[in-house]
Amino acid sequence: MRRVGILNPTSVVGCGGGFQYLLSLIAALSGRDDLDVVVFYDDPAFAQFCREFPVEGVQLPLTAEPVGRVVRALCTLCERRSPFLGRFSGLRRHQLDCLVSASSLAGFHLGIPLVAIVYDVMYKYFPGCAEYSFRERIARDVLTRKLARVAQVTVVDSEKSKQDLVRFYGLDPARIRPIPLCPPPHVGRGISEQTVRDVAAKYGLPDRFLFYPAQLWDHKNHRRLFEALARLKDRDGIEIPAVLVGSRGERGEGALKDVETLGLARQIRYLGYVSEDELLALYGGATALVFPSFGDYTNIPVLEAMALGTPVVCSNLFAMPEQIDGAGLLFNPFDVDEMASQIHRIWRDADLRADLARKGRKRVTALSMDAFAARWHDVVQEAAHAC
Repeated sequence: MRRVGILNPTSVVGCGGGFQYLLSLIAALSGRDDLDVVVFYDDPAFAQFCREFPVEGVQLPLTAEPVGRVVRALCTLCERRSPFLGRFSGLRRHQLDCLVSASSLAGFHLGIPLVAIVYDVMYKYFPGCAEYSFRERIARDVLTRKLARVAQVTVVDSEKSKQDLVRFYGLDPARIRPIPLCPPPHVGRGISEQTVRDVAAKYGLPDRFLFYPAQLWDHKNHRRLFEALARLKDRDGIEIPAVLVGSRGERGEGALKDVETLGLARQIRYLGYVSEDELLALYGGATALVFPSFGDYTNIPVLEAMALGTPVVCSNLFAMPEQIDGAGLLFNPFDVDEMASQIHRIWRDADLRADLARKGRKRVTALSMDAFAARWHDVVQEAAHAC
């Protein structure tokens, strides 16, 4: 029996895809008979999610240790193990064979075989996005470089992401494992028609609407989506409602300011952060998912939509075409006219939507939790054997 630790620094509200990815990882590894999983977390609200799986949940102490943090940071830069482990010192007593982390070199400092998760390096492509400030880019660059260099294995979501780690950081491709995303665990619960109706009534939603679940970051491209909807309204006389969910964050007001400017106040509904059941109900009630983000290799909401039978129209950048694999419409997220054209197409054509829904359900069978779990099982076994 291998003991695998998962270091989860995300908050329950506000971490979007990273949070959902870690839930999928916990579900995947905790379902293996030969693995004993311990989840270490910061946000006390995460305890409720640990109770949903056969795992041990451990809340890390949130202690002020400025000297220790500085020493660990300097040791990280030099790729030397730190003598000051601070709040991570308690991990030793769990006798882990492997530690999985997306944002901490604690495993390296503890001498535990480390599996690194690198979600993306989009700060390399789009440094002008507000969320990628100069300080943020430097911090991410150092962390990604060091995390991947000291890890026994690094996991990414696509071949394109693997190629970028090799390109930007000169990493050994033999130590990078692309593992495609899978729909997160809550999708398997499904949702009743009554719940779909209840959620629609609660928020006063129209009978038909596009759905876009994403935090209000620049790279999620809300502004061009609004421009595409305005173009359809002003040029073609077609008013297509859209429902948005996701944490507002620090820049939410900026992302939404164009709604009034473009005359879309009647069409755009922003609901903020919603529960998982409400999220599923919104997928169930949506005419289609629209996903115009330009700053992701692949995306979890696309998988959620396909698994739930919601037609998809989304960005054609990076690894999105491979993730969709013909089960959705694609557009250039920087081309407002092309985006508007594809939105209009999926909105007006019921036969197309039915065909895409069928193809989407078929596509996610190849991106199942079982496939995700099997690949991750191989990775943690490989890492544990490496030391």
